[in-house]
Amino acid sequence: MTARTAAPRSTPPAPSPSATPRPAGATPFDGPANGSRAFRWLAGDHADHGRYTDMHARFRAPYLFGAAIGGTCLLTAVWFGWWLVVLVAVATATMGVGVRAGTGSARPEVVGAVSFSLLELNLAVSVALSGGARSPLLALMVVPVFTQAVCFPPRVTAVGVTLSAGLMAAAVLAARPGAPAVPAALYVVSWLALLSCLSLAAYYLAAADLSSRGDAVVDPLTGLFNRKALQARFADVRAQALALDLPVAVAMCDVDRFKAVNDAFGHDRGDVVLQELAYRLRKELRTYDLVYRMGGEEFLVLLPGHDAAAATAVATRLREVVVESPVAGLDVTVSIGVSSARGAAVDLGELTRTADAALYDAKRAGRDRVVTAAG
Repeated sequence: MTARTAAPRSTPPAPSPSATPRPAGATPFDGPANGSRAFRWLAGDHADHGRYTDMHARFRAPYLFGAAIGGTCLLTAVWFGWWLVVLVAVATATMGVGVRAGTGSARPEVVGAVSFSLLELNLAVSVALSGGARSPLLALMVVPVFTQAVCFPPRVTAVGVTLSAGLMAAAVLAARPGAPAVPAALYVVSWLALLSCLSLAAYYLAAADLSSRGDAVVDPLTGLFNRKALQARFADVRAQALALDLPVAVAMCDVDRFKAVNDAFGHDRGDVVLQELAYRLRKELRTYDLVYRMGGEEFLVLLPGHDAAAATAVATRLREVVVESPVAGLDVTVSIGVSSARGAAVDLGELTRTADAALYDAKRAGRDRVVTAAG
């Protein structure tokens, strides 16, 4: 059984995204559009979020950075006392909690920013207790900065650099007087720790660059993400759905009688139709509701946080956006199949299979309509 929804061609234009309320049943998810202005500034758009999750995953051994810094701090404690040992323990706990909290979090950027701030503050206190400007730990305060710089947007990095510079200055000015002299070998150890962290970060960045070159994720014709990008993004969406028991929906969209367009007007005109259609779909969606080109004239819309009713409302709006005015000078319609699942039932293969079946039902029922798979 399937539920069918269709609207006549005289349907009034859909409202713009800024004026469109969230459909009933749409659950807040990980998108910046669902958060405060501060969170949207921190997380950025979907591209920024994708970059964060990708680089956060690639920096899969944060304890290697922690070991380099923590080991140097423990060695420095031989000259400056047990307080540095306590600070190392606090930093270790902060890193452990941050890693666990960030895994599966709906807002991992917030967890990362808080962890960065706490670790940098911890280092600043360590520097103040170990001689300030003469502390062998001062140079290590740059490590949290550049590890976060590769994950966050430039504007967030700029704030992080400013924060670190302020903490460095405060640590130097607040240093306790009469700090004991330390052997030159300790400074060598500190610089070797810094060099190790820089080399490790450079390795991860190089690996990310090689991976991105060999694994293109953008469709060159429409500028949309492709099937490979969908698989990577869906893993993140599914993890959040599992962690928070949220719904996820998929809408399969296919251009009706597209072969006739190519036959009658040529493939160049057909390409323009696909480009304009991709633009309309993308413009109508929220920041984190992504549309992917699956191949040919078929598109997939990923709707995190949407149950069947909310996803059907979005799909109906997309259909109306297409038919409200000519696409590349032609009267074009689309058929859309919708499928949804929640929590542990969220599976990309099953969602696309049922959405495809609903799409075929829409085609058989006359095209230019939305069909929702029964859940």
